[in-house]
Amino acid sequence: MKQAVIARPYARALFELAKSAHKEERVAEDLGRMVAVWDGDRAFRLFIRRPEISPTVKKETVHRLFGDVDALAARLVDVVVDKKREDLLSTIYEEYRNLWDESRGILHADVISAAPISQEQQEAIAEALGRATGHTVMTTLKQDPSLLGGLVIRMGDRVLDGSLIRRLAILGDKLRSGDGGGSVVEH
Repeated sequence: MKQAVIARPYARALFELAKSAHKEERVAEDLGRMVAVWDGDRAFRLFIRRPEISPTVKKETVHRLFGDVDALAARLVDVVVDKKREDLLSTIYEEYRNLWDESRGILHADVISAAPISQEQQEAIAEALGRATGHTVMTTLKQDPSLLGGLVIRMGDRVLDGSLIRRLAILGDKLRSGDGGGSVVEH
């Protein structure tokens, strides 16, 4: 979460520049290619994160590897290297994609459940979220048995927690505070 907060201004600035130049898709594709190498090649990742290697050498290496990328994507790499934020490139890319999708009316939601969810249930959740938000919602399923039951849905900065573990925590808080909703047996 902390990385997303730091990465968001970089992504927003890049997206606004790409949008004004009508290059949103090109920048997304180029940035995606760079991130695939950045994250997928261990040797490259170790090289780019080494503090003893000068920013100039890092930038020259990246420009040689990705000479055909759009100037906006190349400039972003220059900025993150100069600011020693190389570890943020993947998160900046994710945030950029989210902004681009949002501009096209597409939202992303992480749906976390204790047990597997069927394709029908996933589609029903996406449709319900779509009706509630007025956008197309793309869902990503995750499983977390510690929820015990129910769902947690994360969309951007919003979290809808309908998990059984959360409900039990609320009930426990009410019981401890003496607001348990009335007693079953009254004397």
